[in-house]
Amino acid sequence: ARRVVTKSTYPGSHRKDTEELMARTSLLIAACAAAALVALLSLRAPAQATPSLRAALAARAASASVPAAACRGRTSPAASRSVRVAARVGRKDFLLAGAFSAGLAATYGARAEQPFTGTTPVEMLVPGQKSKQRTDLYILMKAKIGEKVSSPYTSVMQLVLLDAVTRDKETKTGGLDGSIQYELDSAGLPGLKSTISELKDAQKAINDEWPSEDKLSLTDVMVFAGYLKTAQAFSKALAARSTNGGGSTIAAGFGNPFPVPVLGRDDASSATGLAVPKTVEEVVERMKALGLQTRDIAALALAMPGSEDLAKVEADLSAIDGKIKGAIQAAQQSRRTVTQNSYQVNVGEAYFKLVNTLG
Repeated sequence: ARRVVTKSTYPGSHRKDTEELMARTSLLIAACAAAALVALLSLRAPAQATPSLRAALAARAASASVPAAACRGRTSPAASRSVRVAARVGRKDFLLAGAFSAGLAATYGARAEQPFTGTTPVEMLVPGQKSKQRTDLYILMKAKIGEKVSSPYTSVMQLVLLDAVTRDKETKTGGLDGSIQYELDSAGLPGLKSTISELKDAQKAINDEWPSEDKLSLTDVMVFAGYLKTAQAFSKALAARSTNGGGSTIAAGFGNPFPVPVLGRDDASSATGLAVPKTVEEVVERMKALGLQTRDIAALALAMPGSEDLAKVEADLSAIDGKIKGAIQAAQQSRRTVTQNSYQVNVGEAYFKLVNTLG
């Protein structure tokens, strides 16, 4: 189950800008409300207004920054008819506008006067602030994962895949919830404990610096680390294709898209869902049951148990199913090309499907 990401908060440095905007808006709305009420009074004034009434209306108009001429009494018959017609047609509109504006002014004025708390709810942020918050979080996550997680990308991907395929569709339990950390011994994968420890260190480092009340779960850090480290490994693979020192140019110009996973997952406090599968055959059965296609299975061979030896895992997969064998052969052929385009794109799409639709 994912938490609603909009529950998170934003650093308070942007609260001041929001309050100033609210204050200015409330003042503008208040002025408009006053202008609307003054205009209503002017429409209701008789054509042959007395000098004292005209003076009073002019004073009110001046105080609301409305030209006094807008409130002067009319003397010609044509002008009198214009005033009476305008009063009949526009009086309701002016009244509603004035009341609505006054209500808005009161609402925003009261909100602007709330004490500064240091954070602002996401729903109060403008799109640019939301985008900046997301960018800042990604930058922090990349930095801390880079510092704390030294395990190869295949180890992180194994954790993600094995956690995801514990999903029990009948009981709606398991899946991507971090419960893999409690099942490594029973699954015969004690070597991945060090990777879990590194991910926890990265989680703590991120949450210690991220100025939000809504902290990242271990599952979110694990999923993001799988994306980040795999994307970086793919970029290095492209750069290594160059024989004349132009590897960075190849990686920059021909790098393949790898979608960024959505964040907002909760952690389980114990083992959940189905037991962790121990063989490649069992993993394939679970993946098919969850709706992953042949191409997805072949692409995620790098996340299978024992994927440190990718050639062996792909041979095991090819022996299971003829269609999977064909997809494996296509992946191997793509990896031999300069850009590895179809292989890397397929991995990115399969991973995105795994963590965003099955987790």
